Amino acid sequence: MKDTTLKTIALGAALTMPLSASAQDRTPVAEFKNGFTLEQVENFRSNYNLPNLLSGGDASVWWSQRTSEVMNTAYLPVQVPYMPLEEAIMPEIGEITADTKNFGTLSLNDWLAHPESYAKAIIIIHKGRVVFEEYPGLNPWDAHVWMSTAKPLTSIVIDHLIDEGLLSQDQTVGEIMPDWAHTGWAPIRLIDILDMTPGMNSEENDKTRADPNSIATRLFNAEFGFQYNKRNETVPQVLQDAVSVSPPGEKLEYGSPTTEMLVLIAEAVGGEPWAQLLDKYVWSRVGAEGPLMVHLSPYGTATAHGVVSGSLRVLARFGMLYTPSWDKTATERVVSEEVISRIQGGVRAPEFYRNGFDGPVFIDRLNDDTMITNSRQWDAVWPDGDLWKAGLQSQALYVSPGKDLVIAFFSTNVPDDSFHRYLRPIATSGLFAE
Repeated sequence: MKDTTLKTIALGAALTMPLSASAQDRTPVAEFKNGFTLEQVENFRSNYNLPNLLSGGDASVWWSQRTSEVMNTAYLPVQVPYMPLEEAIMPEIGEITADTKNFGTLSLNDWLAHPESYAKAIIIIHKGRVVFEEYPGLNPWDAHVWMSTAKPLTSIVIDHLIDEGLLSQDQTVGEIMPDWAHTGWAPIRLIDILDMTPGMNSEENDKTRADPNSIATRLFNAEFGFQYNKRNETVPQVLQDAVSVSPPGEKLEYGSPTTEMLVLIAEAVGGEPWAQLLDKYVWSRVGAEGPLMVHLSPYGTATAHGVVSGSLRVLARFGMLYTPSWDKTATERVVSEEVISRIQGGVRAPEFYRNGFDGPVFIDRLNDDTMITNSRQWDAVWPDGDLWKAGLQSQALYVSPGKDLVIAFFSTNVPDDSFHRYLRPIATSGLFAE
């Protein structure tokens, strides 16, 4: 594979200021509902690099909807009878408003219709019934990359291993994986990895995203097959180079490399590839509309921090596993009350969240500062027990176990992530009383 040092440098810039495509350069997302032309695909493939994929332009739309065509993929089929979801549409949800970053106060309906929202799809499920579902820029059956909304998949696999007695959240990496005893990860506890506070240089922030030598940038290159210093690295090789920079547990240190440690830990303890563990513990019990796809690095590591894809209903069904209506989507309970209690009850102090780089970013993204903190790979936990996970280019999964409510959406929007600002107004609208 050719040297991609220049692409790596460009990636650092892209992650800092994501080179967002201007509106006049973009094709309306609805035009891609019928697919892509041969000329478009050839152009995307000839310019296949991370800056293009992360820019939020047409290439991002293509990659987000065709990920399995360009990356190694573990295909997890539906293995139980399909469990159709009832519908009880509530049109009034579309009239709920939010203060967007660039277009003033808009109703949800107006946001979905706005040509520069680049909203693709949204679904809301209450008590196991679909109460709102729109697809302005996607087909219901289309697979779409989940980005970081996939991160809680890693924590639920870990929690299953904990429940089986194979792990303790207080164990250190060195105790779990003795062959990592020589690395900076050795003294880090599993709970500090789950909560994104390892004290390692695995964080994603303005500085690390601009640095082509950072662990985060090297991880992305390893996952996509791009070279670093004229050689291809594996995910474990990159992570073993991480070093301690501060005591663990002091503040939120959001980073995809940290999530990938959960993948390696699960594989080391479970003795199976991560996608197979996910299938065994979770997906094999879900009666969904279609498959779940876990995309892999060239050397076979699951890129579970974000490069997972499935349809919008597949994402929403994952969210339903955390609600009382789990039995409307799965043949067995996958997320126990104990696991939900670990997420909601294991939160740290509000200052922990706000002292980190991404805590204030998340507060601005939601236009809400009433959350307590993050927990177990979820980006926010509120006093009412609600959970939120965001993904790059504006993807989201919002779960309210108390209200039996799930909200999920897809889009391809880098400069304006206002879609997230509808989540709390919807959840607290009074339409979904506990």
